Amino acid sequence: MNCEHDVADVLDRCRDMFLHVKGQDRLFTRDFSVEELQGRRRKLADKIGPDAYALIPAAPAQAGHRACQDATFYYFTGLDVLQSFLLVRGKDAHSTVFLPPRDEVEGEADDRLGFEEADMIRARLGFDDAQPIEQMGVALQQVGTLYMPFCESEGGGVTRFQANGCAQKREASEWDGVEPRHKVLLRKLRERFPRMQIEDASDMIGRLRRIKSSAEIEVLRQAGYLSALIMNESMKATHAGMCESQLEGIAKYIYSTYGNCDLGYGVIAASGKRIVNGHYHFNNCLLQDGEVVLMDCGPDLRHYSSDIARIWPVSGIYSDWHRQIYGFIVEYHKILLRLIRPGIFAQDAYAEARACMRKDFVPAFFPDGNLPEPIDRMLSGGGPYNHCVGLSVHDFVGKWRDEVIEEGMVFVVDPMAMFRDRQQYIRVEDTIVVTRDGCERLTGAAPIELDEVEALMKEKSNIFAT
Repeated sequence: MNCEHDVADVLDRCRDMFLHVKGQDRLFTRDFSVEELQGRRRKLADKIGPDAYALIPAAPAQAGHRACQDATFYYFTGLDVLQSFLLVRGKDAHSTVFLPPRDEVEGEADDRLGFEEADMIRARLGFDDAQPIEQMGVALQQVGTLYMPFCESEGGGVTRFQANGCAQKREASEWDGVEPRHKVLLRKLRERFPRMQIEDASDMIGRLRRIKSSAEIEVLRQAGYLSALIMNESMKATHAGMCESQLEGIAKYIYSTYGNCDLGYGVIAASGKRIVNGHYHFNNCLLQDGEVVLMDCGPDLRHYSSDIARIWPVSGIYSDWHRQIYGFIVEYHKILLRLIRPGIFAQDAYAEARACMRKDFVPAFFPDGNLPEPIDRMLSGGGPYNHCVGLSVHDFVGKWRDEVIEEGMVFVVDPMAMFRDRQQYIRVEDTIVVTRDGCERLTGAAPIELDEVEALMKEKSNIFAT
């Protein structure tokens, strides 16, 4: 369950993936082979059946400095051209990508792709056909049953769940009332093709995305190592009087330098009582001796993310209370990691881990038998195998917690306890991938043992001069 790869080697591979990539090459995946992309489309065809088609929209045109492709469209195409569509035929997995003209695509002339490059796009990504977007209506005339995801676009640090939630709020607002994009598409399809039966493909796509390929795991490994490096350098740079924003700056620097990428979600660099805010992002307070830092971050690395959380003392030495509470949760974390393997149910692993903690570690950490209520609650409920990770930090993979854990699944191990009376939120989080006989900690290059954290904090930061 430990970190199994050389940190420098993984980070070198990560940098090599963007160095010297120019022009139109930036818009094609550099991680997945044609065969893998075609295999994903064949699996989708098998799911929808021989009499149906699947339509996958790309992300729409966007404002901002960096356009973000929809995760599902990228998953099936490997293409970073917005305003496009993929149509897959169920009976033979015949795939057609519909593209906008180059002059409608944002970017410099040498960086843009449109239907004018149809032959190159078709050959490089293994499509059977590539056509201008104006031809999609003609192609859909022959479709009787169409599957498409009934959800908003996902990508660029925005999960499918966030996108759907925001779209619902805008739609419900008296003074906004904007119809969600996927509903607009559904309405237009039904108006133009009233006899077409349209079904939601969200669940089947989620199941396809649930098991990661070796190529996906490599990207996720790089994402995990970037995040672990951030924790290590932030621990070493921490001192009283620095601002939380400086820790956020370390994260942005490392993601940019080693991955040429943005944040997968807002950095949490909370100190003091602010750590009870699970989604704190202001990061504008000064660190003080006697406090601890809770840091949580992940990148948007070539469309894939990671998730990690660590807690460390501003002074470099854990208090007796944190050593007891955080130390106990770290031991629980380690047992949960050790129990992960294919073929088990999460609930069975929880039960075994909790029994072990109550038998062996409660007496050691709480010899007076006075178990704090938040710790008792942590051991009695909750789901420390918290969420899947992949094309977003809360990956869109359908229901999975009540089903058998499988090799190739990537999720977080995140035991936590909230102490409201002390204004302390104590947790330790790693992203793992399930292997043949256990798991690999994709974020395992950052220490969790308290003595190791204190030793690391005595070292000088390689990035941030204190």
